Amino acid sequence: MSTSPLHHRIRLSQLRLLVALSETGSLQRAAEAIHVTQPAATKALQQLEQGSGEVLVQRSGTGSVLTPQGKILCRRARLVLAELQDAEEELGLWHSGAAGHITIGTLPVSTPHLVPLALSQLLQAAPRITTTVLEGNSDAMFRDLKAGGIDLLVGRFYAGQDKELRTEALYESVFRLGVRTGHPLTTLGHPGWSDVLAYPWILPPAGVRTRPALEDMFRRALVGLPKTPVESTSYLVMRALMFNSDIVCPMPVEVFQDDVKLGLTQLLPFALDLTLPPISVVWFGKRLPTPAARAFIEQLRLVSRRIATTPV
Repeated sequence: MSTSPLHHRIRLSQLRLLVALSETGSLQRAAEAIHVTQPAATKALQQLEQGSGEVLVQRSGTGSVLTPQGKILCRRARLVLAELQDAEEELGLWHSGAAGHITIGTLPVSTPHLVPLALSQLLQAAPRITTTVLEGNSDAMFRDLKAGGIDLLVGRFYAGQDKELRTEALYESVFRLGVRTGHPLTTLGHPGWSDVLAYPWILPPAGVRTRPALEDMFRRALVGLPKTPVESTSYLVMRALMFNSDIVCPMPVEVFQDDVKLGLTQLLPFALDLTLPPISVVWFGKRLPTPAARAFIEQLRLVSRRIATTPV
């Protein structure tokens, strides 16, 4: 193996080919994705393997797959290419003002209210910034964040839970019970546990951070779990069920705000004592947020201050 540094022995075009190969599973499709001929792609792959001193791809009758060594180099290649894309964006911002693109990952708790409001303000403050918003679970989003697939992640996180990530807490959310307007529970002045547990609840499924917090709350209150005919983290599902049944929905106050203002939903005067991480924005510590990402973070801060000071 050559003793010269690896960056002297490989080219960016070869790294782009390796990433495309991992995504397509075919050298021919990878060549098409980066707009080169298949012979050129074959030669580039051979040069990359010679330069790295490793077998990076295994070929079979069904296509091509990366070897363990290939996966290591591909993971690093994604970060290198993401950094170059950030550099290009930052240079463009310097020349043209607030512009660029951000890919935002959002967990269900921040999708209905916080992220849309921050995006609305960003459109006014920096109309040339474009965004892609992806909703998912935290494990998948963490992987995409570290791989450079997303720039920022907004959801419920504790600072320091992952040493590779940087976390900025935005606000502590308050949970309340939401029901449809006209629900029988809204006629009670101060409903107790026996009242609210007489109706079915919609709860997040196992594995979602709020589920153990809710179960711990039930244990401390010395009550059993409510009837739970449906488990979901989708606000659209929760909202539709609330409007069309007597189901009770525990959710952060800000998620209900618009429907409360429209008279579609009511919040019960019933305290939920939950211990949960704050709503936060997270980014990969090895990649500084781009100017466009910093502009969005600032809008998140502004919206979060309003949410934190809104009476419950």
